Amino acid sequence: MMKAEKGSEIITTICEYENSVAMPDNERLTYLDTCGIARLKDGNGNVKAQEAYANRCSEYLRFGHEVDLAACGAYSPYDVLKVCDTPEIFLKTGFEQHPMLYTQKHLFQALTPKSDYNPHRHGFSIEQVKRFPELLASPVVLANSPTREDVLLAILLATDAYDTPLIAGIKPDGTGNYGEREVETNMVLSVYSRQNFIRYFALLRDMDAFVFVSGRKIEALEDLSGLPLAENCSGLDIDRILQRPKCLG
Repeated sequence: MMKAEKGSEIITTICEYENSVAMPDNERLTYLDTCGIARLKDGNGNVKAQEAYANRCSEYLRFGHEVDLAACGAYSPYDVLKVCDTPEIFLKTGFEQHPMLYTQKHLFQALTPKSDYNPHRHGFSIEQVKRFPELLASPVVLANSPTREDVLLAILLATDAYDTPLIAGIKPDGTGNYGEREVETNMVLSVYSRQNFIRYFALLRDMDAFVFVSGRKIEALEDLSGLPLAENCSGLDIDRILQRPKCLG
């Protein structure tokens, strides 16, 4: 492939992903010029970094395509969705490399709007769900679940419609049907938000539940949610694995 064609493919892939998740303009790497052609905001930039990101975007788009199929009833009813391969930060805590799978049941719960009749539904948009692989790859916090010893919590750099941070529950070393066969998985049980998040976050600190805290992202989540989170992380060894997750034994 010619260099110019490769560069155009990289930009197109990144732009397609950004469009698929309705990424805010301040987070986008691309824009459309006056002729409607996708361009990179930083011009040439770091080509290797752009190519690596485009490769990740291709995987994000694959999950997004599975979400679209499932949402319109065109996905195999016997299969779960593959969110992503297990991200590096999870591997550093001791997780094994398995695909992270997500059931269609949990997808529909995520997409069902909250109401008086469905107070425990999440009301996420399709675009929010499609960002799950990107968000899981770079969590704000990993913490032991205070209620389930077989689950690791991942607090994500995203919020719901009420500015409450999102939490993903991950159960390691399970199995699921993907591609019409049973595979080992680190299962994404659910992605959700919860009321009184700041009290819950303080509880995690009091229980010595934190496994990993990203210093940069905890500040970004403060800005995004308007919640005072960093004060509950004072004294912690930021950006390092603090303990082995209980769910790994």
